Amino acid sequence: MNFKRETLDIKGSRVESILIQTNEQNSLTRSSLLEFRAIMEELKNDNSVKAVILGSENEKFFSNGVDASQVAKTPKEDLAEEMGEIVKFFSYLMQFYKPLVAEIGGYAMGGGAVLALACDFRHMLNQKGRLSFTEVFFGLPLPGIFIEKIKLSVSPAFINDMIYGGIYKADEAKQIGFIHEISTTKEELRKITVKKLETITRIPISAFMKTKLSLHHDIVKSIDFHAKILSENFSNVTIQANLMEAMTAFTEQRRPKFI
Repeated sequence: MNFKRETLDIKGSRVESILIQTNEQNSLTRSSLLEFRAIMEELKNDNSVKAVILGSENEKFFSNGVDASQVAKTPKEDLAEEMGEIVKFFSYLMQFYKPLVAEIGGYAMGGGAVLALACDFRHMLNQKGRLSFTEVFFGLPLPGIFIEKIKLSVSPAFINDMIYGGIYKADEAKQIGFIHEISTTKEELRKITVKKLETITRIPISAFMKTKLSLHHDIVKSIDFHAKILSENFSNVTIQANLMEAMTAFTEQRRPKFI
């Protein structure tokens, strides 16, 4: 089972917690993301669920992003489908109208940072974990739809640093606006989340939904445009070659040799 589900009662409101448990690094494959989307669709259609928490019981990783070993053995003709699923899932979450809270207890790298970015509120444990959009270090242009949300999420002076792979501790990510609250213990992290949800779940879903859809209007409107560019990028032979080299080097624990 790739995802563990728990139900919380927060002052009479039902909140669903989804804990990522795909493997030792909580890395993501197309298959696990499709499973994730099916769960989210179920929760979206369940009127009794008022909000969703995304987290992990893994002491080290919230999620280490796309599974490098899976990508390394993916035929070139299937790369766009395998790697593109995280972008499709992010696009879906931009239209998920219920409140989403990320509880980040460890490393959130690449696709892990993307999952956090998709959430409305991001709370992080201020310990050894780090957060970074590492896609560019694997030879991939950062998808434009991620950049659109990053522009809404951090102070303008730090946008370039973040999209080109800046690595942040929890307190540093909070200073630039990406993380909303930090804590030193998991217990405190959950208290912060519960306090936020006690406030947010008082808002009628209809009001939250329309406000959120307005916030994400330009992002949602640009989905098809960015999907076209993504497809073109994955068709680029240089990007393909660099991606495969980076993923292979990652699994072999060596530095990649890009072209």
